[in-house]
Amino acid sequence: MRRRLPTLGLATVLVTGAPAQAGILVDARLEGVPLRLELGSDPDRVLVTVDGRTQLVDLAAGKIWPGGAAAPASSEAGTPEGIFQLERWSRGPAVAGYASQYGVLRRGEAICAEVLSSPWMKSFLEPLVRALALLQRVDAALRPKPRPGCGALPFDAYAGDGWPLLVGFRDVAIFRTLRLRFDHEVDADRLAAVGGPSATRPP
Repeated sequence: MRRRLPTLGLATVLVTGAPAQAGILVDARLEGVPLRLELGSDPDRVLVTVDGRTQLVDLAAGKIWPGGAAAPASSEAGTPEGIFQLERWSRGPAVAGYASQYGVLRRGEAICAEVLSSPWMKSFLEPLVRALALLQRVDAALRPKPRPGCGALPFDAYAGDGWPLLVGFRDVAIFRTLRLRFDHEVDADRLAAVGGPSATRPP
């Protein structure tokens, strides 16, 4: 049942019965795979939709809940420190409506990627970076692809200087932010705890 409620006498809000939280939305593509990331008021819970499949990432528990089944994530998360170096070179162009800084990601002498980052977003979007790092170890569609001289580059390697708005390698886009909003309404019910049998721990 729908009903209208006054909001401080300024407007009316349509209430549908589903609670919502103000949060962050990112629509993007990683290695050509469509992604949607949603973050509400709890920084430990991220909704990630990978090519139409929505999964809840519980960062505090280190678990991923696809379709009600918990897949414990490996404790060996993230990129080992010192393997990749992201060097900021200059100001970059606007991407998805936001200013960027241009940087180069290296492994030793090898150039592994060019990155357009937003440094001020780093703390706000850090949960999204961690969520993708976990998903890359259990979702075959998101597993990092090896690059010549660099090996496989996990997503968090691109995020050393802030949120990676655009990442490329030899004129090929690896990651592209298509839309980024800080006023997104997240369905609180979808961020609630879910249950189910635990899946096999990934290698």
